[in-house]
Amino acid sequence: MFDNSTTTGVLRSETHLTKNFTPQEPVGRDGETDRIVEAVKPLTRQERPENLLVHGPAGVGKTTCVRHVFDRLEDESSTMAIYINCWQYDTRSSLLTELLIEMGYPAPRKGRPVDEILSRLQEFVGKSRGGVAVALDEFDRLGDQTEVVYDLEMLSNSVERDLGLVMVSNRGPRQVRLDPRSESRLDCLTLGFDPYSESELVNILARRVEQAFRPGAVEDEVVEVIAEEVASDSGDCRKALGRLLSLGRWADRNGMDDIGTEQYGEFRNQP
Repeated sequence: MFDNSTTTGVLRSETHLTKNFTPQEPVGRDGETDRIVEAVKPLTRQERPENLLVHGPAGVGKTTCVRHVFDRLEDESSTMAIYINCWQYDTRSSLLTELLIEMGYPAPRKGRPVDEILSRLQEFVGKSRGGVAVALDEFDRLGDQTEVVYDLEMLSNSVERDLGLVMVSNRGPRQVRLDPRSESRLDCLTLGFDPYSESELVNILARRVEQAFRPGAVEDEVVEVIAEEVASDSGDCRKALGRLLSLGRWADRNGMDDIGTEQYGEFRNQP
């Protein structure tokens, strides 16, 4: 019933079509990637970085670009680059505890007072070889935004160690809830991401088709149609990839060897 040993079908690696897959290089986001690099690069010279709010609608490459830059930052310098998703760690205490764990301290996830967590963070940041870059993804999901920003800025000042903050949000700057005190301390710049265009989606989908499908299984015209539909609707790359994944699974269930525009039309018209 659950035997996965068969190798027939059009799909060969669904992973490349899921939201958890991170490509080695972002596609169509060179300018945005360069701007994130500019913000954190001073950390590699032991200088103060720029704090940055990266914002835009879902599925437009924000997380992909930030994670790509942070991976390179840690690989190519002595800077510690830490990524935290605020959807999972959505309170002040849980986020600061996760930050401490990511820095190498074996802290229990519950039960420690915030003051003790901050004291340990101060100790660990002070001992770091270089600066520290922290990315807070899904920042708009964090319930204690003002307190966390204030904590991290005070932490950076108290140990005289440079700490850069990159916040990633689906909401724009006016919708991020910070009080005037924290906004002043943060001195945050912004970087907006626009929805993907049709041509950008074609390039992204074409690469993922090569990775996820058997060679020649998906006609180029199918990629172009999906890119056109999604670009006109939202420009959300996740939706386009999800549609490709559903299409591939549908084709496999129906024993198809390849997918053209006719098959795609059948897929879209199914009840």
